[in-house]
Amino acid sequence: MEFICRFHHFEELSRIRALLRSKGIPTFSPAVESHRMGAQWALFVCIKEQAEDARRIIRNPNHEPSLVVNAEEFEATLETPDHRLIAKWATVTFLTVVALFAGLMYVFFRWGQSGGP
Repeated sequence: MEFICRFHHFEELSRIRALLRSKGIPTFSPAVESHRMGAQWALFVCIKEQAEDARRIIRNPNHEPSLVVNAEEFEATLETPDHRLIAKWATVTFLTVVALFAGLMYVFFRWGQSGGP
């Protein structure tokens, strides 16, 4: 990601994001200041190679970018977390706990009933 600029008006930010999205440039815009301090949002271009084209489009909406992607699809992947990593670690943790439990049960029944090894 590459920083493009800051916005103080959400309507202007929304207009620029829609323009860039229509040109095939996905963006990300987190709030960087609270409303008490005067609301501000930062605008980032998701694909670094599109940063200069984004700056040119902001100055001249007729500019056509050299690299175009499906911005809506790209931004949707940013908003949708990838649960595969969480599922992988949950599975590994579960199997480790089951193995440890089985080992403890073996030790308990092996040495617990006979009074020792």
